[in-house]
Amino acid sequence: MGKKGNGKGQGGASKAAGGALVLDAGALIAFERAGVRTAGLLDEGIEEGEEIVIPTSALAQAWRGGPRSARLARLMSGSTSDALDETRAREVGERLGRRGKVDIADAHAVCCALERDAELVTLDPDDMEALVDLGGELTLVSV
Repeated sequence: MGKKGNGKGQGGASKAAGGALVLDAGALIAFERAGVRTAGLLDEGIEEGEEIVIPTSALAQAWRGGPRSARLARLMSGSTSDALDETRAREVGERLGRRGKVDIADAHAVCCALERDAELVTLDPDDMEALVDLGGELTLVSV
């Protein structure tokens, strides 16, 4: 697992037990497709008492329903959802505007991770880094 810090981050330093893992849409899709790295990371996080957080916009990108989403449904049953309510939507929109980006689900995942001082599990660390303000700290975990 490649861990990578951003800005003044700690270059991939592991979070203390009891922290959180935020999954972006790519990580959810990898998990749904039985991605070994993603499943192993989640198993490790759960074992260490980390909260698993799923931004609802990322879930919308990954969810296809029926048998295809059975693994995701099981993951969701033990996870925390972060809703894209009005307050979060404004935060996401401002982040997108400041960085000149357009992917709502990516910005939502970054906002969730920053708010919780969580590790962000992603297939696209460069896209996520681009959404962090200068001087911000975000630990990215590539899967």
